[in-house]
Amino acid sequence: MAGEKQIHAGHRQRMHQRVQKYGLESLAEHEMLEYLLYFTNPRRDTNPTAHALLERFGDFAGVLQASEEELCLVEGVGPAAARFLHLLPQVSACYHRSLTKDRRRMQTVEQMGQYLMARFKGALQERVLLVCLDRQRRITCTAWLSSGDADSVQLPVKEAIAQAVRLKARWVVLCHNHPSGNALPSRQDIEATAELARGMFVVGVELLDHIIVTETEYLSLRQRSELPEAGNERLHIFQLREGEGKDPSAL
Repeated sequence: MAGEKQIHAGHRQRMHQRVQKYGLESLAEHEMLEYLLYFTNPRRDTNPTAHALLERFGDFAGVLQASEEELCLVEGVGPAAARFLHLLPQVSACYHRSLTKDRRRMQTVEQMGQYLMARFKGALQERVLLVCLDRQRRITCTAWLSSGDADSVQLPVKEAIAQAVRLKARWVVLCHNHPSGNALPSRQDIEATAELARGMFVVGVELLDHIIVTETEYLSLRQRSELPEAGNERLHIFQLREGEGKDPSAL
């Protein structure tokens, strides 16, 4: 019995290493099920259970689409394992919905402001967020840069530039919050924004705006004409469509 447990432990360790190195997709369907069942059956050989599941439901997708009651009919599958397997498609759907929800085009400063207010909702300390956009002005990723206390935070210029380069951003928006409820920028906010704009310009990234948010409002430095100049051109957050004049809130 001890020797059998050692064999299972060695097999499990090799599978962990394989998934870590090559990903879950490197496994066959019965191996994927066997591996997933480790999380709810940590001391049991899950290989027979994986094969039994595939025999009953046909394939990997069939297993995940089965009801919890149906899964529990397979020997070796308890309520916890059945719930775990049954929830996996829902977890995947939530993940993809979360992944794509921010990839809408940001047409206006108002859209960006509302999005950022939601990101900072309930924050009790000042924090700094970098938002990266692609050429279609869709949010591609975000990165938290620093956290402070209730009334101050350092704007890490070098870290922001490094993150923009690492994330291959075309345009970026900097944002931080004022839990005090007063969205007006401090002198330090404006000076740090100027330094950041110059640094981004050097690495070929455009600082589109610096937006300060509170629980109830946002303030755009671009709309206040307080964005600095980089090179010889004024920085823009959103380019105006031809014929729309100079409305700073529209694309």
